[in-house]
Amino acid sequence: MMPDLRAVLSIEHPILQAGMGGGLSGWELASAVSNAGGLGAVGFTAPNQYEQAIVKTRSLTGSRPFAANLLMPFVRSEHIALCLKHEVPVVTLFYGFSRKVMAALKEAGTCVIYQVGSLQEAELMVAAGADALIVQGHEAGGHIRGTQRLDGLLPTVRERFSSIPIIAAGGVRDADDVACCRSMGADGVSCGTRFLMTEESRAHDAYKQRLIAATETVATGLFGLGWPAPHRVVPNAATRKWCAADGREPGWVGAVNWLSQFGARLTPVARVERMTGLQSLKRPLYSPVAVTTGMTADLVDVTPLYAGEVVEHITSICSAAEAMAQLTG
Repeated sequence: MMPDLRAVLSIEHPILQAGMGGGLSGWELASAVSNAGGLGAVGFTAPNQYEQAIVKTRSLTGSRPFAANLLMPFVRSEHIALCLKHEVPVVTLFYGFSRKVMAALKEAGTCVIYQVGSLQEAELMVAAGADALIVQGHEAGGHIRGTQRLDGLLPTVRERFSSIPIIAAGGVRDADDVACCRSMGADGVSCGTRFLMTEESRAHDAYKQRLIAATETVATGLFGLGWPAPHRVVPNAATRKWCAADGREPGWVGAVNWLSQFGARLTPVARVERMTGLQSLKRPLYSPVAVTTGMTADLVDVTPLYAGEVVEHITSICSAAEAMAQLTG
């Protein structure tokens, strides 16, 4: 029997908001989604901002559950300590694995949801104790873990694991998409682009307007300084100047990005965010940090415009509650 995700997470609707990092998903969005019956998520950022978002989200959601996201390449001990200190009910993890982190969360009774991009990764995370899996298709926005599209990967993971909750990610914008994912074996869905394009998202207005006008996306490694991983974005001046037609960044840029990851692990997240303001079209040295409220609008052409392929079908900005209504039909 397939598990009931609503019962597992104590939510009304099997809809999760992706924990978009770098300030895109703050307390405003996380609390709005949870209060609308889904599972909102605080995105990963510097420890002080992370704690503020967790505390504020809890104050606004009361007894409703919410999640906090951990981006494994950048996790510090402080992030884990904050999740435990504030008894965050659900933690989602992505792009890496640490037995120490998993053990600490499980020992505290935290519900651990791992986002995976392959059957092999799913097997590893289930064996390590994950309570649920988010299965990400290649069409998803932001950083992409695997190479298979959702309709190929999801049924494979579902067949392998019949008793653990499976959540689909990639290409979900409305109730029809949710129904399609359920028909492929998903117990629920995780949405990034749909919630990114809401009033509560902290994406800069210039970023949101680019998404409204978007007709295509490209998978690239261009914005990989400190995190050399493939990511799906809407094209901008930086990708048009430096990338090939298929999105490939110049070889030397890829090499620099790969080398930079070792120093990035020692660089405070807040410092990386501040350095983003120095980026320009002249030098293709671009961090993964997106342009958020409080930054200058001109950064929209030299920062990643994360979005999934579904972005071309979303043509307006709405509230998180309205987005939830679209997803639940």
